[in-house]
Amino acid sequence: MKLSDLNLKERAAYIFGEDKELYPPQEEAIKAGLLDSSKNFVIASPTASGKTLLAELAMLKSILHDSGKCLYVVPLNALAYEKYLNFKDKYSAVANVGISTGDYESSSRYLERYDLTILTLEKLDSLTRVKPSWLRQISVLVVDEAHVLGDTKRGPRLEGAMARFMSFNPSARVIALSATIPNADEFGNWLNASLIQSEWRPVPLKEEVFLAKNDNAILERVVADVKAGSQTLVFVNTKRGSASFARKLAARLNQRNAELDVLADKVDIGVDDLNEIVKHGVAYHNSWLHPEQRRALEESFRARVLKVICCTPTLAMGVSLPAKVVIIRNYRFFTQERGNAPMPVGWIKQVFGRAGRPEHDRYGIGLIVAKSEAEKETIEELYIRGALERVESQFSWDAMTEQILATIVAGAHRVEAIYEFLDSTFYAYQNPDEMGFVKDELESILLQLEHVGFITIDEANDEIQATDFGALSSRLYLSTKSALLLREGINFLGDDVEISDFDLLILLCQCDEVIQLNVKDAIVIASSFSNNPDWVYRGAKCVGQFYRGTRMDRRNDLSGDE
Repeated sequence: MKLSDLNLKERAAYIFGEDKELYPPQEEAIKAGLLDSSKNFVIASPTASGKTLLAELAMLKSILHDSGKCLYVVPLNALAYEKYLNFKDKYSAVANVGISTGDYESSSRYLERYDLTILTLEKLDSLTRVKPSWLRQISVLVVDEAHVLGDTKRGPRLEGAMARFMSFNPSARVIALSATIPNADEFGNWLNASLIQSEWRPVPLKEEVFLAKNDNAILERVVADVKAGSQTLVFVNTKRGSASFARKLAARLNQRNAELDVLADKVDIGVDDLNEIVKHGVAYHNSWLHPEQRRALEESFRARVLKVICCTPTLAMGVSLPAKVVIIRNYRFFTQERGNAPMPVGWIKQVFGRAGRPEHDRYGIGLIVAKSEAEKETIEELYIRGALERVESQFSWDAMTEQILATIVAGAHRVEAIYEFLDSTFYAYQNPDEMGFVKDELESILLQLEHVGFITIDEANDEIQATDFGALSSRLYLSTKSALLLREGINFLGDDVEISDFDLLILLCQCDEVIQLNVKDAIVIASSFSNNPDWVYRGAKCVGQFYRGTRMDRRNDLSGDE
């Protein structure tokens, strides 16, 4: 089947090119009614198998044929910006394309003028709490990387946002995309969607374990691949490690040319050595870099000017950078939630999915480095022969409390409306036998929220309302714990001394939303405080007071004794 068989409007056909042959999963989705029905769809197939094109076709049909408006939701800012540039370049002649990744308190009414808007999942969540009227005009909601719903921190927010959106706008289509969701049938049943599930890839993938006792063996492999004409992504577990490995590789590569010199000038901002490294055809890619540096590197890699990028795990989901060879130097990564633990199988498969470029390679190669034969066997058992983790709802007690408050802020003023929200979640679909217990505990959650000032309960009229504090906390996207900490901390500091910017900074650093520093980075920052005794005293005093107790049931512990 070709695009010319789809009877696209002339403007859309011009964008895609009518001679493009559809991939098997794409043809299956078309035949299942993607373009001639209003059904929801879950499309679960490997990276580069054409999922995004299917979503684009569905959105364009809605925009061009039905004057619809569409939302495209992604998990990361970098991916949102990449999609925005791509869609704007392709569709500006037929659709007004916009993007929104922040300003969580706002209803973002300006977004109403766009036909196609790219959002982060947090922005979608915040919009479902504010519920602007224009959200009812949305005809298609696309959720990319839908397996993020199984993430312990961000999953509940995506799940809550999807449930509220579907309740607020039940006529909108939902199209969920993922390369790593083995229980896609459950996801499809939850969304009442047609399921397209396929293992087909446009380029065959070889998954192997590479035995290398030290970095020299890895470096030699990368150099050999580059000399053979391949591009390579090397995943390293730390920012320092990615930069260090890139420097080692630069010392061995001799790829210098005029195009790399131009790239070196683009990324030279005078604060790092990236410009010197890229002259050799290699770069590191992590959160240390300025956004403009990252974009320049990504564009050069896609143009095949840059041969190797040494990157941290965030690149796995952040941007689309295919290469012939993908090497995972470290399969164990440190996170606050898991410590130094092996990465999930799903993450490894996401990374391997980048191996193999349809227009350049006959096959892709995904390698995980092992330092011994014993480790090689462990990796093969876990990742090469292992199964993907099921996507499970992560509605913990704290997450449920936050989502219940968000739903009240969004307009659920009676217990029955909250029940309806809970019943519409993926958690309820996966755990139907537990919903009776959850509803029994709802009264306890509501009383707790009332006790600390997030809501009021009018028992006479059976009505629940968010207080100004509760509404502001939810719309600012604060967890209940962080909102309480900030309120009590400001009250404590206000009674004691005039609040300085540094006091507020110390307060903010205690919030759940602030990513904790690793020990090395913390030492560097702490050393800068040593020349300011007042900062050290005030910081220690604030931290000491706040650590004495900030839980919901100990909110009066901030007493003010020095």
